[in-house]
Amino acid sequence: MKESIQAKDAKPGMVLAKTVTNDKGMALCAEGTALTEDLIDRFTQMEIDIIFIENNKEMSQEEYLVLKEKIVKRFAASTDPNSLLGKLKTVLLKHLESQKG
Repeated sequence: MKESIQAKDAKPGMVLAKTVTNDKGMALCAEGTALTEDLIDRFTQMEIDIIFIENNKEMSQEEYLVLKEKIVKRFAASTDPNSLLGKLKTVLLKHLESQKG
């Protein structure tokens, strides 16, 4: 599961979940790279604000149910499963299901 964090809050050993790029789209550090103190300092010097890291924390049943309820409520007006909103609701619920522990 990806989690966005401030680069300044990163800790050595965290693993990048998304390639870090500069403002011109040039790749600076590849997805899957374990962070080191030097890499974190370099991101700060290059003014990279946000990075995506792997978060292996499993979602509890309670968290899952709360999020599922929010999705169902948010899409309550969508009764046609073939409409754009209906399809979006289905995709979100499937993704949520894949994330639960």
